[in-house]
Formats: sequence, C-alpha cells, structure tokens
Amino acid sequence: MKSLIKKISMLPKWKHRKTMLVLSFLMVSLYDMNEREVRSMALNDNIKKIREEKKYTQQQLADKLYVSRQTICRWENGSRCPDLITAKKLAMELGVTLDELISDEDITDIQSKYGIWKFDRVKEREKIQMMQKRILDFIEIIGGIFLAISLLLRVQFDMKVPAWITIICILIVTVAFLFNFVLAKKLEGK
Repeated sequence: MKSLIKKISMLPKWKHRKTMLVLSFLMVSLYDMNEREVRSMALNDNIKKIREEKKYTQQQLADKLYVSRQTICRWENGSRCPDLITAKKLAMELGVTLDELISDEDITDIQSKYGIWKFDRVKEREKIQMMQKRILDFIEIIGGIFLAISLLLRVQFDMKVPAWITIICILIVTVAFLFNFVLAKKLEGK
C-alpha cells in the first residue's frame, strides 16, 4: 500500500489526480459490490430459511411461482435474484412481507418487532372499538325501552313512571357509560 502511494506521489499532478480518481472509483465499486453481496446473501438465506420453515421443497415453491426448480436453487445460492414482481409473489407465497424477505435481520426478530406485534395491536384496537360500538348500541336500546315504558304508562294508563324503573335505567346506562369510558382510555393507550 505504501509503495502504491509513493508511486502515485511521483506522478505529475494531473496524472496524480486521475489515478486518485480511478482508485476512488474502484474502491466505491468494490464497496458497492460487497454491499450487493450482503443484500443478496440476506435474500437468499431468507428465501431458503422461510421455505424450509413452511416445509416447501424447491420444486413445490417453483410450481407455485411458475418458475423452474433451478431458478429457486439459484435464488437460494445467491447466483441470481428474483425480479421485483416475482419477489413480491414469492413473499406472498411464503407469507411474509417483501421487507422481511430482503432484510438482513433475522425474520423472527422482524416479526416480533414489527409484523406480528403490530398486527396484534391492530386486532386489539378493532376489538375495543367493536366493544364500544356494542356498548353504545346497548345504551340506545335501554333508552328506547325506557322511553317506550314511559310513553305506555303515561298515555295508556295515565300514571307516572315508577321511581324504581327510572333508577334501574339510570344505573344500567351509568355502568355502560363507565365501561365505555374505560375502553376509550384503553384505546388511547394503544
């Protein structure tokens, strides 16, 4: 390395710059090739790992993607990479996202960090929202029943609504509102 630097420093200025530029370009190219190899390595390792987890043979996966078994083999050994559309189909067939397929992180780490956890959070949020809707529907029904009883007693029997009916309806609606309030607070935390 030192001898190379010494030889370059002996060159005239313009050749010195040109040589340095060529060497810089070469270093960047080598770095880029190395990065591509790492990315490709992550992709081929992930394809093989996920395929084996799903208990697919190379031939079964190839049949599902309408490619040859040799193509799958090339993807797994890193000599070739699937094009974008095929990679998307591959990810869908293997039941992972495209990010998980090409990531150099461990698949289980990604799923626990983003995928499954996020999916569970969304499901939990939808469940809470559904419960809130049911509670509000329940409150509407109780209000409707109370209104029907009130009208029936006032109009048909010309009497006041007994206090115990009013108290029971108020208690039921209050408990439902409190439960809805607790769910709303829980939903804010999600």
